Amino acid sequence: MIAPYTSRNRIMDAAAFIMKTKGLGAAKLSDIAKRAGMLAPSLYHHFASKDQLVEEVMLEGIYRNTRHIVARVEVLGPDAPPLKRFKAAIMAHIDFLLSGDDYSSAVARVFEDLPEDMKRRVLASYSAFDNYWRDLIVGAQKVGHARENLDPTLVRKFLIPMLNSCSSWYRSGKLSPEQVAEQVSEFVLHGFAKSS
Repeated sequence: MIAPYTSRNRIMDAAAFIMKTKGLGAAKLSDIAKRAGMLAPSLYHHFASKDQLVEEVMLEGIYRNTRHIVARVEVLGPDAPPLKRFKAAIMAHIDFLLSGDDYSSAVARVFEDLPEDMKRRVLASYSAFDNYWRDLIVGAQKVGHARENLDPTLVRKFLIPMLNSCSSWYRSGKLSPEQVAEQVSEFVLHGFAKSS
């Protein structure tokens, strides 16, 4: 059974869109309320503060993105080659960010601007996402498909922000989201320089 679409959902959808398009500092409750088709004071019936609304949007974005990536990778099965699984994760992450999901794009855009206490709470819920990527990286290293001398945490800490950045600069036109994902996968898996 599909859950009903509530006023709370409308507010969160509106907040995700405003955060994605304007950033955290410029995301005003009046703009969120207008997009949700309500008056600004009505928001307080559902959320105690703007911070609570922002945090819930962030958590929802992480949840949606993680679920999307895991589904795309796990459909390959546990016996799929580790680099194929890793590439599927890269492709799924970029696809999700560029497919119009406002929540994931909001997370990518505003995370660094969050207050420190909120950032810590959001990071705590980010652990499943981080651990999944770490497992993909370590899995490829264990079977010799990736360089063992690279620290998995360092790889993840550079890779995820690079992938996340596409939601801030991508504009449709020359390359489709799938073509961007393919080129990023090629760059990550095979590097920039030609082998001599």
